Amino acid sequence: MRHMAAPFAFATRMMAILITTLAATAAAPPDPIVIIVNKTAAVDSLSTKQLKEIFFGGKTRWPNGQPIQTLSTSPDTQEHAAAIQFLFGMTEAEYEKYVLQANFTGKGAEVPRDAGSAQAVVNLVGLIPGAISFARVSLVNGRVKVIRIDGLAPGDKGYPLGGVKTAVGAKTEPGGK
Repeated sequence: MRHMAAPFAFATRMMAILITTLAATAAAPPDPIVIIVNKTAAVDSLSTKQLKEIFFGGKTRWPNGQPIQTLSTSPDTQEHAAAIQFLFGMTEAEYEKYVLQANFTGKGAEVPRDAGSAQAVVNLVGLIPGAISFARVSLVNGRVKVIRIDGLAPGDKGYPLGGVKTAVGAKTEPGGK
């Protein structure tokens, strides 16, 4: 009978670990996606319309005359699809086609520059005066500031950008981005 108890105890422990892991994953709130700018940018809030003008290349200077530099994460990062849907109203495939066409027609300068991983984007926005991009709020550091969208901050009811669901304690940088 003793031989039967060991496998049962092991299975019970494994089931407890699985349930705990699933509960932690399900309980993890989404990591909000935010629009970030370099600390020197003379802006604290932008409308959805203004953001779209900036990311489509129609608005190229901040109110103080400083040039705007748009940056983007690589398509394989978690926040890319949601941000592209919000800013461009496109799927990843449509955005990829848009970028190819812009580069082919000589309008590539109007397309946000792919700066790599989400953490790399946050770091570059912090280093480049006038830079703007999107990132998960958990990656924001003291060299960038989060701007309000249509007067709303992340967590406010009606905030237009969603979040990225990650497991509690999940490592999302680097590699998993």
